[in-house]
Amino acid sequence: MDFKRFKEFEPLYVIGHKKPDVDSVVSTILLSNIFKSNGITAYPCFLKEDYDIDEYNLGVLNDCCSLNEVVKIDNLDTNNYVLVDHNDPIQSVGFGKRIIWGIDHHVDAKILTNIIIDNICSCSLKIYTYFKDIYNFSNEEKFMIYIAALTDTLFYKGSRFNVEDKVIIDSLGFDFDVDSLFKKYFVPTDVSVGIDNLFLDVSKQYVYNSITFFSIVVKTFNEFDYLKKEFREKVYNTSNCLGIWIDLDKEMTYAYFNLNGEVKEFIYDFIASRAATIIPDVFKYLDSLKNNQ
Repeated sequence: MDFKRFKEFEPLYVIGHKKPDVDSVVSTILLSNIFKSNGITAYPCFLKEDYDIDEYNLGVLNDCCSLNEVVKIDNLDTNNYVLVDHNDPIQSVGFGKRIIWGIDHHVDAKILTNIIIDNICSCSLKIYTYFKDIYNFSNEEKFMIYIAALTDTLFYKGSRFNVEDKVIIDSLGFDFDVDSLFKKYFVPTDVSVGIDNLFLDVSKQYVYNSITFFSIVVKTFNEFDYLKKEFREKVYNTSNCLGIWIDLDKEMTYAYFNLNGEVKEFIYDFIASRAATIIPDVFKYLDSLKNNQ
């Protein structure tokens, strides 16, 4: 990789998606370190207005890395950006900003052409495989990558997890009891706030085929199964919304996609990853609608 081409754009601001999770934060730190080791001024950063890390992700991050070096930005127009863990500007800085490069592991939104995209379980792991031959990752960085891969696969419980990725994860050199880590860190969605309030905390937005929609994910246990009906009804009354309810006890996933009042349901008899399974299915559905017009 020719790092010299980034010199004219420094300082670079490496940014993940809104309401960042572990993988998004770790990816910003890793890539910033790699740029800096090659003589490029780069900063890991958050959107100041969306600096809202939930209890689950914050607990993990505090154990695997330091957030002190991450910059909070609010003036988006004056910086040059590198995207990590997403490839759609609407998920971070918005359209019309100076996006220089990026690396991601999600479905290609077909908006930007200067993004490296790969089907791998976490963006941090993609950064590792992409740069490991030219950058000497420290043990601390490898641990961050390991933890990010665990959380992005819901500790190997989600559909994003596959054996090919585990080979790479195992090569990092860690052998923890993953089930114990899940019990230690995982915090289910707090449904006690009420379904209406859950919909006030939009986690991600998407643009596809000129259609904009947002998504809500609930991860909880069977004891709150009675609220799933209320959640479903809320989606049925909320246009351009993808509501995902994951029952961790039953290992079932219920996804409801409301497009302009018409709802498509996707039911999975496993813990379905939003990024790896559900969003691609929604995009295929939107493609089918476009082709039938």
